[in-house]
Order: sequence, then structure tokens, then C-alpha cells
Amino acid sequence: MDAAGFVIDNLTAQIRSYEEVAEKMRRRMAELPEDERAEMEEAAIILRRVRAGGDHKLLPLTVAEPRKK
Repeated sequence: MDAAGFVIDNLTAQIRSYEEVAEKMRRRMAELPEDERAEMEEAAIILRRVRAGGDHKLLPLTVAEPRKK
């Protein structure tokens, strides 16, 4: 493609950054209790549908209590 080295380096760094964020999200999802993980997965499905222009179902809103340490 004859792209300048700095362009390739920048894009590579951005890809690496997105991969790190995705991995962190996967780890945090795995740490959630099963019921909370299921709610998050359901919300993600609904958001993908809305973004795709499909069914315009509203997100189920629930009050989340802060985690006790």
C-alpha cells in the first residue's frame, strides 16, 4: 500500500489498544455473578439489534446497587 511507517505504527497501536480494552472487558464480564452477566449479555444483544436498525425494543432498566467491598 506504500503507506508511511508512522501511519502503520499508529494503526497498529490503535488496534493493540482496542484489543487490550476488549480483553479487560472479557475479564470483568467473567468476574460478574451469573445473573449480572446474563443481564449484560441481554443488554448487548438489544443494543446490537437497535444499532442494526431492527427491533427498537427499549433497554430494561434496573437499579444497580454498588458492590460491597
